Order: sequence, then C-alpha cells, then structure tokens
Amino acid sequence: MSELSSLQWLRAPKLAEDALPAETLRVDCRRCGRSVQVSLSAMRPPSFLHVDDQVECPEVQERWSGRGESGLLMMMCGALEQSLDPVEENEDHEAVARHEPAQFVEMPPSRIATPRVDPPPQRWDEFVDDGYLEEDRREAERRGWLPSLLAWSAPHRRAVVRIAVGTLVLSIVAVGGVLLPLRNLQLLIQSPPGFAGASTMQRDVLPTAIAVRRITMETPSVTATPQEAPLGVRAPSPLPAAMRQAPAAETSPTPAPQPVAASGPEPASMPEPKLRLPEMIAITGGTFAMGGEDESEQPVHQVSIRPFALGKYPVTVGEWKPCVAAGGCADIAVGADDRPVTNASYDDAQAYIAWLSKVSGKTFRLPTEAEWEFAARAGQRSKYWWGDRMRVGMANCKGCNNSGDATDAAQPLKVGSFAANPLGLFDMGGAVGQWVADNWHKNYKGAPSDGSAWLEDGSYARVIRSGSWSNGPSDARAGSRDRYDGRIRHPTLGVRVALTP
Repeated sequence: MSELSSLQWLRAPKLAEDALPAETLRVDCRRCGRSVQVSLSAMRPPSFLHVDDQVECPEVQERWSGRGESGLLMMMCGALEQSLDPVEENEDHEAVARHEPAQFVEMPPSRIATPRVDPPPQRWDEFVDDGYLEEDRREAERRGWLPSLLAWSAPHRRAVVRIAVGTLVLSIVAVGGVLLPLRNLQLLIQSPPGFAGASTMQRDVLPTAIAVRRITMETPSVTATPQEAPLGVRAPSPLPAAMRQAPAAETSPTPAPQPVAASGPEPASMPEPKLRLPEMIAITGGTFAMGGEDESEQPVHQVSIRPFALGKYPVTVGEWKPCVAAGGCADIAVGADDRPVTNASYDDAQAYIAWLSKVSGKTFRLPTEAEWEFAARAGQRSKYWWGDRMRVGMANCKGCNNSGDATDAAQPLKVGSFAANPLGLFDMGGAVGQWVADNWHKNYKGAPSDGSAWLEDGSYARVIRSGSWSNGPSDARAGSRDRYDGRIRHPTLGVRVALTP
C-alpha cells in the first residue's frame, strides 16, 4: 500500500458535519517554508486541504515512520498549527476593534449555524467514538448480541481466558478437597482388599496352607498341581530327591488327600502358673479411737469395725504373676517371688482383686482406711504397735535399722523380714505403701463411724497407708496417712487385700 493510499485510508470517516461549508486559508509553514492551504471547519480541528500537501509535509512523514510522538490523526503538523495562531489572534483583535460580532459562516436555512469549536488534539478519538455510537448500536442490532459480544471482548479475550482457566482450576481443587476426605472415610469404613482385608485373608488361608504342606511331606509320591492348590495358597516347593522314597511297587498315583490336620503328637502346652492365693488373717471386730497427732489425722474419733480378714503380707510378686499370665493384670512385677509387688496404681490393685475374686470364688476387696488402721494398731493406742519410738529391727523403712539394708535399696526386703504385730500381720508399717478403698479427705471431719469406706464421686485422689522402705519412721506410724492419684503408678506403692467373711 502506498503512502497516499495509507493516508486516505486513515482519514476520519465522513460525518454529518462534513456537509458544512469549510473555510480555507493559505498558511506558510514555519518549518519548511512551504505555503499550503488549510481547511478550517466549525466541527473539526484545522487540517490539510489537499492530501498532496499532507504527503509532502516532512513532519507528517516523520510521524508516519514512527519517529514522532503522535500519529496521523492530527491531520496537520505542529508547525502549521503554530502558524495559525497569529492569524486567529489578528481576526479576534480586528473584531474587537470594530466592535463587531464575530463572523459566522452562512449556513443553509435547513441547518443551524454553529460556531467553530477547536477541541484539543488529544480529544479527537473521543469525537470519532461519539460519532460512531449510533452506528455501532445499529450494527449490533443487525449482527445479533453474540457476535457483538465477541467483538466487544476481542481486546480483553486473553484476560477473559486467563480468568476462565483460573476459575476452572480453583473449582477442581475445591471439589477435590471435598471428595478426598469422603474417599478416606469410605476407606476407613470399608477397607478394600490389600489393606485391612489382607490380614483377614491371610488368617483364613494360613491353616489350609499348613495342612497342605504337612500332607505333601507325608505323601511324597503325590505332586500337587497348581490347579489342586487352594485359592490364595502358594504351592509348596518339590521335595529333594533324597526325601522322595516312594515304594517301587507302586505305579499308580494315589489320590490327592483332603487338606486335614496332620496326625501326630500335639506340641506340649505351656504349663499354667500355679495359683497362689494371698494368706489371710481373720480379725475380730471392735471399737477403737481412730486418728493421730498430724493435722490430717484430726479429729480423733471412735469407729466400730465389723469382723473381716486381711492379707498376712502385702501381695507378692509370686502371687501377682498368675494374674499377668491370665491377662488380668499389668506386667509390673519385678524381683523375687517373695518380695512385695511395687509400682502398682489403684487401678492395678482393682484389676488384681477382680481377677482374684473370679478365680477363687471369694469376694476380695481393698481394706477401708479404718480397717487398715484398726489392724495396724492391734489394740494399742501408741504410735507404733510396740510403743511411741522406732526400734531397730521392727520395720522396713529409711533410717529405721542400724544395718542400713533397706536405707537406699531399689526394692523393699522380702515380706516377713521383720516381726509381726499381735494380730499376726507383717509389714503394717514400712515395706510398701498400700492402697485402701477410701478417697482422700484432708481430715476426719464427717468421716463415717462404722468403718465403711469414705468415698467421693469424681475424685481420683486415694488414701495410702504404711509408708514404704524409702520413707522415714514417721510415715510408718499406725495413724500416718498420705494420698496419690489412683490412675498413676509409683515405685513405692503396693497392694494388701481384704476379705469379707
């Protein structure tokens, strides 16, 4: 396309105001010195009258080649615009001097005379757009709404595509975030083969596999084919030649035996631990003054005790092991069988008592706090059943013996290492701390007077009696009491059982 054709193609379309008569003016260009004719219209900015003058303008050529700052829509170079300024100023001055109104271009009777308006060059596109509003509307009505929408969105089509793709990706992620947890929940509810079902299948197949292998070993002349092997069972590998000793007289194969359990001696079962019940001491009832000198042991009050039986010793390791073997107790027993069980919680003690009652048919329980103190005092009112002062060789506690056997030992001494009290009970002070049935209360205000357990709903604090081998002589007193959380184990705590006749 030639430059002349390009300029003609870029010219603004013919508008309705082009029919208005235009004024022409010859103006000298300040840049090139040429004299060109300029078209002055009331509805358009000044422009070249002839296309040839526009083509020959050096400034317009520079703009066409891209070296200028604007395009061809100006229709006139800046030098000519500056040349028009003196002409317009002179016309205005002459009109003011003559006190005459400005001259208007004569218009046909059918049109209204409109004064010339010179919009700034940068507003030229807006004038063009305004002129096309009505034509665009008619074109949209002619083509339909869809082609018009596509034509309108052409400049923004890339952005629209990006928004659509982003929305699609976010939708997929959102749907996946909802469906994935549902899928995991379904897997938990109904596990497919290979997960939870795999273990069940293996358990069902295992006995059959063992039976097939045993039969093959007993009847070496029979070779199991893959079709004969049960589903899910791997066929056993062929036996070595040295083990295949079928009689020569046998020529016909024997029928395949059914998978049954192999006959033969059954493996010897593990011997069950011998049941060892705690040795019990019968205690007649009576009334005694319960309490002591410590604040938690006040007030001293009279309590009536009904007849009951109490363990001669704390529960030993040997007595605890059968419960562990039966699955009724936790495996906490360490040391020799004649040592008291340690590291037992209140819950462990209850588990042992439940198992012991089941296997023996008797109703074992923990002693109440009043029963324990009644048995520990053995009819005496002194701090210890032998008096008010600790004596050497009377209790397994810290600092209670000159020999120091149990002062810093990791475990208490074996039960019965010291003298029994008048009722025949051993280790009723020292050795191991012993759980009783009562909940902890800070003192005896409101305590029952019939020797029953003083319980409190929702409380985990339980009473501990006897002290231990790692506690001092004061904790070994008959009236001494302490507390601990019944759900927690401690290395110094053990068990002594009671029995209701």
